[in-house]
Amino acid sequence: MDDAMADQDPPSSGGDLKDDTLGPNGLVKTSEFIRLIIDALTSPGFNAIATELEKKSRIPLHSPAAKQFLELVKNQEWYKSIDAMKQLQLSDENSVILLLLEQKYLEFLKNEQVPEALNTVREEITPLGLDPRLLHKLASKILKPDPVGEEEDTEVVKKKLQELLPLGVIVPERRLEYLLDDDLDTQRGQCDFHNVQDSDLSLFSYHYCDKRKIPSETLQVLSEHTDEVWFLTFSHDGKCLASSSKDKTAILWEMDAEGKFTQKHKLVGHEKPVVAVLWSHDDQQVITCGENEVIKRWDVGSGQCVQTYGRVDVGSVSCGWLHDGAGVIGAMSDRRIHLWSLDGTEMQHEQEQRAQTLSDVAMTSDGKWIVSVGKEQHEISLFSRETRAERVIQLEEKEMITSFSLSRDNKYLLIDLVTQEIQLWVIGGDEPFYLSEYDGHKRTRFIIRSCFGGYDEDFIASGSEDSQVYIWHVAKGLRPCRVLRGHSGAVNCVSWNPTDIHMLASGSDDRTIRIWGLAKK
Repeated sequence: MDDAMADQDPPSSGGDLKDDTLGPNGLVKTSEFIRLIIDALTSPGFNAIATELEKKSRIPLHSPAAKQFLELVKNQEWYKSIDAMKQLQLSDENSVILLLLEQKYLEFLKNEQVPEALNTVREEITPLGLDPRLLHKLASKILKPDPVGEEEDTEVVKKKLQELLPLGVIVPERRLEYLLDDDLDTQRGQCDFHNVQDSDLSLFSYHYCDKRKIPSETLQVLSEHTDEVWFLTFSHDGKCLASSSKDKTAILWEMDAEGKFTQKHKLVGHEKPVVAVLWSHDDQQVITCGENEVIKRWDVGSGQCVQTYGRVDVGSVSCGWLHDGAGVIGAMSDRRIHLWSLDGTEMQHEQEQRAQTLSDVAMTSDGKWIVSVGKEQHEISLFSRETRAERVIQLEEKEMITSFSLSRDNKYLLIDLVTQEIQLWVIGGDEPFYLSEYDGHKRTRFIIRSCFGGYDEDFIASGSEDSQVYIWHVAKGLRPCRVLRGHSGAVNCVSWNPTDIHMLASGSDDRTIRIWGLAKK
């Protein structure tokens, strides 16, 4: 096509285009579609192209009367905007007039022109015959004006005008952008196994994830531990992994540019098996918990122990970091929860001694709650550090708890039970409540830990005594959507990489750690 032909106006008339429809079902009005495109071009600053499209299509974004009206509203010329509104031939003018006069009234108040504001109410708004309560509300603003600026006032009035004016008089700003964004959000919500970053969504294709987007293939086997692997967790930046073992050591692993892990440091110093290892918030330190022994803090750079926490004749059961990284929390064999500052000074903690030995403890990332569970108990304690009040999640007597896991946003709690179930509880509201359960994995004797993971933590992973890793979708419930095979002993722990949603790690009685990723096509 030559340039001369390209510059010609479309052969059909403006009237024809306005009556046309688009789309496979003929539901999209051509005129509305073009107006949305014109608006979409205006938003990022392609005004000249938008004007050219109006000219070529003979379909303006707004009619001349509507354009003049909106310009006057934008400039806060309220009297002139009321006159211009009459050109729109509305069936209900009073509602629009009230909105404009109210803005004029608020502008007077903002400029401390109280007599003019009162006169606007008496002489212009009252004759509209409004509900007296609305008049009283307007008058009360003299004593307590709204703290809004001019720009915000204009945006508020434009949004209200869209609700009051007939459909199509005003094109909502960025309407096409919102329609497309909403469609992608709907596709994401309807995706059965959604596990990709938002940057992977595209307008050029309908989005759908199948099970291949869930980690399922062994990428690497780490075999440096000499006994059962009891605990592991990725660093917050996803570049390192820490594991602890019955062999009385913990190992720090570092990932290279190809995604392969190598041993960075072996942490030696405990006299008993290491039941847990946890990263500091900046990933520069880890703490380890010896079984019924002490808690140690290590420097990640050097691999050296820099502090030991404990009490004489009292052993550690579980440990964690304070929310701000300024100290350590420990569940101890004296049935109490202890807190230490980094230098080893014990901090005051007013929670009462438990009736039974503790088995797990954690502090929420906002520092508001200490979550703990006792050995062979069927209840979890949520202790408020602000009010010193305690909430209790009470389960049935047969449902003994072995461990738990918190979501990153502190709204959800995974509870691992001896009954071979995982329960999901909501703890972010006024009172905790049960949401769902997941089963299929095996647990009869050992502590098996589960975790959240994947996109928006929409998945749950758990080890199992049958040597497999089980994965469930949080919203699609009960039965697992993936079962990963490869270990030759009970899988005690799992950790989902927080930055690479396609990477999962598992630790087993077979003395190995497996790194899982996406299956090759």
